[in-house]
Amino acid sequence: MEELQEDEINLLEYWGIIWRRKIILASLFIIAVGITTIISVLQPKYYTSETVILATASESGGLGAALSSIPLAGALAGAAGIQTPADKIMVILKSRTLAEAVIKRFNLLQVFNADAWDSAKGAWKNPEKPPLMQDAVKFLNNSVVNFKKNKEGAISISVEWKDPKLAADIANYYVAALAEFMNDKAINTTVQVVDRAIPAERKSRPRIKLNMIFAGALSLFVGVFIAFFQEYLAKQKRA
Repeated sequence: MEELQEDEINLLEYWGIIWRRKIILASLFIIAVGITTIISVLQPKYYTSETVILATASESGGLGAALSSIPLAGALAGAAGIQTPADKIMVILKSRTLAEAVIKRFNLLQVFNADAWDSAKGAWKNPEKPPLMQDAVKFLNNSVVNFKKNKEGAISISVEWKDPKLAADIANYYVAALAEFMNDKAINTTVQVVDRAIPAERKSRPRIKLNMIFAGALSLFVGVFIAFFQEYLAKQKRA
């Protein structure tokens, strides 16, 4: 019973500290949520489009040989213990070969480096230091396109970009580039398109509400810490 009373006293004491410092907590909350909202609204909108494919037929030997034509793909396949056609399709999708094909098809060097491109002259503003293809490949693979394979073997190709139509076109072209590569290498695995990508009608980010909630929760956590730290300093002065 005494322990329960002590717990109640401690809780009341803690609440009293927070209540005395409520102006600090409220100020931090309003500032954090306000700044986060402004930043989120000013950020460019991104849209995500996704296409889903399925490797339905077993390979007859051509796919493994084709992988050897992609730099490091053969080593990656062996190291990862790739067995299924879907696994090997994933290696091809993530290859530099397909990435370069997509970049060239949509002139993504200019898209990714719009600030460095002079559209009026049709040339780079600094022709001595043009953007590099390897940087565009890295940006495409790390920040724009994402590949996922589920346990059933379906592969999703999702593309996030500021232009919803371009995002859908890139996702769909990955399938076309994959089919062209497989045809050139006489790969006998059959890939079926389950869903084609369509331009997204709603943005995928920034997620304004989620950002506001996170900023508000973080500000309250920081505010409570500051409140107890100030109370500690006040007690030290009185001692």
